[in-house]
Amino acid sequence: MSAQRGGTPPPLIPQPPATRDALREAVKQIAFARLREFDRDLDEAFDQAIQLSSITPMRLFLEKWATLVAIERHPDQARMMHEVERTIADPRAPEAAFRQAQAAVTRVLCH
Repeated sequence: MSAQRGGTPPPLIPQPPATRDALREAVKQIAFARLREFDRDLDEAFDQAIQLSSITPMRLFLEKWATLVAIERHPDQARMMHEVERTIADPRAPEAAFRQAQAAVTRVLCH
């Protein structure tokens, strides 16, 4: 595999379409440890969609997992996100570290 512009390694897999089956396959390939979470989220979204008579829970499910796959298919970006998630979740993190972590998340999600 060749590196992309600026020496950034190419993604592990192409971004799949935001469909249940395509995202599940992508999660299986690049974030296998989260496959059970994917299936649980899918079941919950399906149940909520039925209860609410709305497709919104399914749409939110697909958006969440498409975003996760978009991040996880770039290992360096995924590692950085995991680090900042730990910082954000740490109630003892200094305010400056918390704000830096928030800014990093914004950069990744708005990229």
